[in-house]
Amino acid sequence: MRVPNRIFAVATLLLWSEQVIAQDLQLSVPLQCSLGVDCFVQNYVDIDPGQAVLAADCGQASYNGHKGTDFRVLNTRVAADVLAAAPGTVRALRNDMADRLVRTKEDRQAVQNRECGNGIVVSHGDGWETQYCHLRKGTVTVSVGDRIERGQPIGQVGYSGLAAFPHVHLTLRHNGETVDPYLGTVSETRRRAQACKAGAETGVPMSTSLWLDPAQELLDHANGALLETGLAGGPVGPLELETASATPASTKAPALVFFARLINLKKGDRVVLKLTGPNGLIAQSDGQPLEKNKAQWVAYAGRKTKPSGWVAGTYVGEVALVRDGKEVLSETSEFDLTD
Repeated sequence: MRVPNRIFAVATLLLWSEQVIAQDLQLSVPLQCSLGVDCFVQNYVDIDPGQAVLAADCGQASYNGHKGTDFRVLNTRVAADVLAAAPGTVRALRNDMADRLVRTKEDRQAVQNRECGNGIVVSHGDGWETQYCHLRKGTVTVSVGDRIERGQPIGQVGYSGLAAFPHVHLTLRHNGETVDPYLGTVSETRRRAQACKAGAETGVPMSTSLWLDPAQELLDHANGALLETGLAGGPVGPLELETASATPASTKAPALVFFARLINLKKGDRVVLKLTGPNGLIAQSDGQPLEKNKAQWVAYAGRKTKPSGWVAGTYVGEVALVRDGKEVLSETSEFDLTD
């Protein structure tokens, strides 16, 4: 059967329209922070439509069904501004949900159907919209109908809704369907998922990215990043670090512990630690290979305090991430210990 030329013309126009709009829409980092210093990308868009997990780089720095990009800060005491990633018009918002870290099944049930927490939806025209989630209660500074510009403060980072750590979750949609900002269109997002599962591609083509610079740096966090190191007066875990409530280090604290917190580690990774003080080596750990991927991991090495306490002075902590027998990142930190 002969298909009228006008149908081809309409199909071509629709494809051309999607490509042009995608090129015109560009996104900046939606958080006032220094990327890689005090804010990091914790999770990326899950581009797989099924039960598998796939990020744009064909890795697994995401979780099943995750529809946005999570820009996290170090702990709940940080009050960084959330910034508009692109100009547009505010279509919807919420500003009255309490901030609390979700730790239990009951916590999850309490925010059912309001998982976004305090959030803002911004329309960019032609079916494009962005959504910002988990803002701090009472900090939203815009109203429905407001025209906002790129980089404009619109609230503060928080942990309302379904949030296990303080962050802003940014979702991009076109005509209601999720688009990974690295891939630019719904069709490219679908194509990339198929290519990843077939093992046909690895590196992300930056030509498709809607992120403004530093797009590549944003993606680097998918392969592991060091959030922070510190010296504490006892064992530490994710909750103490998320809430900045670890026991302070001092010459008389119950213990002296050097810790490192990392994200997006891979199966087999080892975190190597070493702590030295004015009198030499205090503790070290070569780390056991991880049995599976870890979205977040806290490693520490230390010793209980002797009755005489610790000598005041400078203490040095060293951390290295070892992957496939090679050191892929490292950092040395100095701490001044006082009474």
